[in-house]
Amino acid sequence: MKKSITSLGLIVGICLLSTLACAHTMWMNATEYSPEKYSKGAHGGGTIVYFGWGHHYPVDGFLTDEFLGEFYSVNPKGKKENLTANPGGFRATELILKEEGGWIACAALKPNYYTMHIDKGKMRHTLGPKTGLRGVILSLYYEQYAKILINVGEAKSNSFLEPVGHKMEIVPLENPYKLCGCGGHFLPVQVLFDGKPARYCQVSATYSGFSTGEDFAYLTSTDGEGIARIRLIHYGPWLVKAEKRMPAEGKFKKKCNELHYTATITFEIP
Repeated sequence: MKKSITSLGLIVGICLLSTLACAHTMWMNATEYSPEKYSKGAHGGGTIVYFGWGHHYPVDGFLTDEFLGEFYSVNPKGKKENLTANPGGFRATELILKEEGGWIACAALKPNYYTMHIDKGKMRHTLGPKTGLRGVILSLYYEQYAKILINVGEAKSNSFLEPVGHKMEIVPLENPYKLCGCGGHFLPVQVLFDGKPARYCQVSATYSGFSTGEDFAYLTSTDGEGIARIRLIHYGPWLVKAEKRMPAEGKFKKKCNELHYTATITFEIP
């Protein structure tokens, strides 16, 4: 009996770990991270932003309207403009960037619950709270946020370094387009949660081409001020991901067991 209970505990533990490890993540990619300015003396450039969704960077599954919530751009002066993602595929959306400087495209998933439970001997996956369900193995409330940094011409301002106001957000403390992927440069970032430093949370980073699987090239955590340093060991597009988990409290306690927040940021090291 003890062996059976132990085995069952191990199986449930493995299921929990595999589910958490395999949770889908949202990020954004661009066809041009540093588009040229338009000709004839006018500032500005253009690029196409498309979504990554799943486990394999830079592209994996398709992100549908069922999941995608807000989507907007922030110009070098901090002005926001709502964007409409193209339907289908990777939601590839053209951005016309009329001003020289640092632009940020931002997105967020629609907040939701995810519950894994046993029903009639079978494992069930439900996009909803645990309310009224039996045999609950895992139940969480999640929010996800993504940003991509686009550099048009020479980014003279500090627009990349300004928070956009996401619930959870990764903010670079230096302009990544002025750094090198030689292994000797570090990109300091600050993770914010509710506008305050997210202390001691996990930060993962990788670059395009590092792996065709779910591996990250770099793993660290934030310090007491919510700051982490990413060693830039390669040139090209990079993805940085931060995660924060906490027990469900208050209004969430009866609906789930855990709160899960994720933020990603993508950019290119020239």
